[in-house]
Amino acid sequence: MAHFTADTHHFSMTGAYYPKDHVFAMFADTAAAQAAAERVGAVPGVGAVSLAEPGAIQQAFAERAAEVGGAPSVGREDQFMLRFVELARAGRAGLLIEAGRADTAALSAVLATSGAVLAYHYRALVIEELVESTPRAEAAAAGKL
Repeated sequence: MAHFTADTHHFSMTGAYYPKDHVFAMFADTAAAQAAAERVGAVPGVGAVSLAEPGAIQQAFAERAAEVGGAPSVGREDQFMLRFVELARAGRAGLLIEAGRADTAALSAVLATSGAVLAYHYRALVIEELVESTPRAEAAAAGKL
């Protein structure tokens, strides 16, 4: 499994994170994310899976989220970056998953049973939530963690 680094192609012209055709999911900690990676990788059609440790998430998004966070984007991408940073500060780790041709329902089920606290599928012009967000993820989105 690769380690997450922010690909400049995954950011919009305004600086918001939008890794089209990928899923960004977050878990309780690095061990939970690593355990989920194996199950996610077994879903037919899934491409590369990268582990995003808390420090890497903060490094990739903290500055951009602060800059973008001042002017909300139409699609809430800035709020999602803020959510990732707040959760990472609380020790949460993530996975960046190349969705490929994977069945969204199958991927969603694996993420939910693997304990994902949030999971966003970045599609063309829409971001789909694949698991029901936890109250802590919602608190992170509101900057209350």
